[in-house]
Amino acid sequence: MKAARFPVLLLLCLTAAGTVFASGPGTSAANFLKIPVGARETSLGGAFTAATDNANAVFYNPAGLSLLEAGEVSYSYNNYLSGISQQWLSAGFPAGKGAFGFGANYLSVRAFDSYDGADNRTGSVSAYDLAAYAGYGSRLETGSDLVPFLRYGAAVKYISEGLDTRRSSGYGFDAGLLFLTSIRNLRFGLGVENLAASRLAFIRSGARPPLKFKSGVSYALRSPGGAVGALFSLDVNYPEDGPRYLSAGVENTIYGALSLRAGYSSFGDVSNGLTFGLGLGLPRRGGRDIRLDYSYGVSYDLGNVHKFGLAWKFDPARAAAVPWPRAAPAPRAAPAPRAAPAMKEQAAGSDAAFKRQLELLYGDSPEDSFAAAGVLAGMGRPIAAEHFSALLSSGKIAWKLAAVRGFSLLKDAGSLAALAGALDDENEEVRRQAALALGSRGGAGAAAILQNALKKEESDSVKSSIMEALGRLAPGPQE
Repeated sequence: MKAARFPVLLLLCLTAAGTVFASGPGTSAANFLKIPVGARETSLGGAFTAATDNANAVFYNPAGLSLLEAGEVSYSYNNYLSGISQQWLSAGFPAGKGAFGFGANYLSVRAFDSYDGADNRTGSVSAYDLAAYAGYGSRLETGSDLVPFLRYGAAVKYISEGLDTRRSSGYGFDAGLLFLTSIRNLRFGLGVENLAASRLAFIRSGARPPLKFKSGVSYALRSPGGAVGALFSLDVNYPEDGPRYLSAGVENTIYGALSLRAGYSSFGDVSNGLTFGLGLGLPRRGGRDIRLDYSYGVSYDLGNVHKFGLAWKFDPARAAAVPWPRAAPAPRAAPAPRAAPAMKEQAAGSDAAFKRQLELLYGDSPEDSFAAAGVLAGMGRPIAAEHFSALLSSGKIAWKLAAVRGFSLLKDAGSLAALAGALDDENEEVRRQAALALGSRGGAGAAAILQNALKKEESDSVKSSIMEALGRLAPGPQE
């Protein structure tokens, strides 16, 4: 597969980079890039190689940009140490099969007194560090049952440093991979920072930013009722200019609004130790598109470190393009001509037809993905349900809606449980269509699920769909 060549070569580069790192400290430049950015990420100990799924992915792992379903802007302010502050601004925008990401990392040192050799004050001196990022992340469907999704990305950064009247500038190149496994919400990530970099010279030849290889794993889960969610993340880091270190984080989210976080990092003397944080989702038209974050850490003898963050996620416009029928879904021919092969091919359930429908299911067109889910559900292959489950755990709303469509046509107990889980999804349209799909099934099991969802649902539009689904239910045997 030609499309797989770039991520495979990238993986080889990442692996090779991890094997050649020196174990001892050395001379390096742009050390401000070692400070975690983002209040949420900092409170999780900076362990975000596998967990990243927002605009800050351009810093932690550019492969995570491909998980963006909607545009996002994020800002954080770090009251780092006395007289030192750090600001981070990032933005991500879906495009094609992936998304572009941009970021700016600015650390400034408040002006301080300067003296000559005779200890006479000569004025004041200030300093700054700046890194501007631009990256892109995309995706690849591998066809593997173990790792059905591979995400890959890269970012280039321009680095500038200033001390008094002297200036120095250079560049760095980062890359990463993200593996979305068949186990729902289990991810593995690989990343390398400064895979290629230039020297930053103040005096003589200068030094280059240090190479760093990192690997991570993350796992997210939600309670059956959807009231509580949790995220666990762990990174192992291999910097060129120092010993390897661990970072880990855990996040609990209550009713999708309040997040409690804790993290740990064994890196250095300033970042070493525990961090804590809070997150608050602000409702906007029933959604939580605006989030406030705060993190707190201790830097031993240098005082406390406070970081504040604000993230704004735009409404995903592509979800509205999926032509979901208002009436209860029922088995029928797919509405999109490209998504449905000839009836003879469907009846035969040939491998070629099944593979073609999978390509459409994971494609860029919401209409094709939606229609292909209906065709796959009608083919009667058990593996189709596994693909629908993988889509439900993705970050793409159109894929989630296609998965709900597929599960609505499967009448086994597993599909009922999957639709019940979709009622806990963060997206209103996914929850609304899951409710309508449950309403088409009938039976006491669906009724109990819908009634429980109605008690905790906050969105008026979703409540209306749940009521509509309950009204369509007829008494039936327990499922």
